[in-house]
Amino acid sequence: MILYVNGDSHSAGHDAGGPEFSYGQHVADSLSMEFVCEAVPACSNDSIISRTMKYIENNHPDLLIIGWSTWERETWWYYDQSYHITASGTDTVHPALADKYKQWVIDSCSPEFQNRVEERNHENIWCLHQVLLDKKIKHLFFNCYSHFFYTMAHNKTRYDWGNNYVDPYDRNSTYYHWLQNNGYQPANPKFYHYGPDAHRAWADFLLPYINKL
Repeated sequence: MILYVNGDSHSAGHDAGGPEFSYGQHVADSLSMEFVCEAVPACSNDSIISRTMKYIENNHPDLLIIGWSTWERETWWYYDQSYHITASGTDTVHPALADKYKQWVIDSCSPEFQNRVEERNHENIWCLHQVLLDKKIKHLFFNCYSHFFYTMAHNKTRYDWGNNYVDPYDRNSTYYHWLQNNGYQPANPKFYHYGPDAHRAWADFLLPYINKL
């Protein structure tokens, strides 16, 4: 039996010691499953969807878990080289993309940009959910840091995810904030990553959701 996990640095176990110390490994151990992790630090949700779709073309995992990244991230390509872009303004890009990146960071500060990007992510994740339902692949989604803030603030459409998404419209149900609310501190105060003890706690939190799938 195979557990497939995708996501960003949180799902990759960054600052916890790597994937073998991540929540995914703990879930796999609890369920006696083989663990496959394709999480990539700093990646965009589009890249998570792309990797997941490629994997399920030829594989049918028994369980699939995705921890979604922050909405503003994008993946840019330049001459077959990928660049994971965030709104930090500190990302390293090819010199030919430098001006584009500076303007993108400026644009990303506007509420209109943030609302538009979140809506696109919302729709894309919903589409992947439908694909997984059609393929009868058990799956569970959760948000690592960002909930669907603008969807809530502007009273946009909320989808019925059944038991397949840990409340995507609640900030306190995100990985980072749930751990923070339960007394866990980031492994490095400069970043948002948690250590192996927090990953184990998050795995235990996910198991009841998994049992309902």
